[in-house]
Amino acid sequence: MKEFFKRNKKLLLISLTIFLIFAIGGAIFSFISAGEHYGMISKALFQAKANGTLVSNDDVPKSTSLGLFLHNIIADFAVIAGGLLFSVISVLIVIFNAVIIGIPFGNDFVYSVVTILPHGIIEYSALIFALAAAFKITQIEIKMIKNRRFRDTLNEHKRELKDILIMIVIVAVLLVIAAVIEANFVEPIMLWYYGI
Repeated sequence: MKEFFKRNKKLLLISLTIFLIFAIGGAIFSFISAGEHYGMISKALFQAKANGTLVSNDDVPKSTSLGLFLHNIIADFAVIAGGLLFSVISVLIVIFNAVIIGIPFGNDFVYSVVTILPHGIIEYSALIFALAAAFKITQIEIKMIKNRRFRDTLNEHKRELKDILIMIVIVAVLLVIAAVIEANFVEPIMLWYYGI
């Protein structure tokens, strides 16, 4: 596994950099936009607890681990498959997701740490591996186009194909863990933190 990370270090760092730049950008934009409304969710939860005005959410349907996993695996497989289109779509999906995850952190950092971070760090790590896999697919595809030999190029790049498969497995495992955490632990953590 050490060799796997050594071989793919550059692509993983590029993927991580893209994600972080746009997540931080989304957070900064959101923070500036929030202005005096920054932290309103946390304030409202603490105030509702103090006033005894919290309403029960027993009637709200709960997300299941399987449902969350399927939603995320479809998104991450779209990123991986985008490698066949020179990773353009893959990068756009990652940028969109990064901005979307950055926005709540800019609006209410504490609430986001409590409700998003426990599963999000794992879920978005999977997205980074998915983007690295897409880049790897694009590298092989470009070599195929240059060489004009499909089968020979695949034979020459068995290690890279194995790395893509390992990345897919890592993505799936990370998403299973993230889905279990999100479906089963995020709400209790939130209720505990806010004293609800």
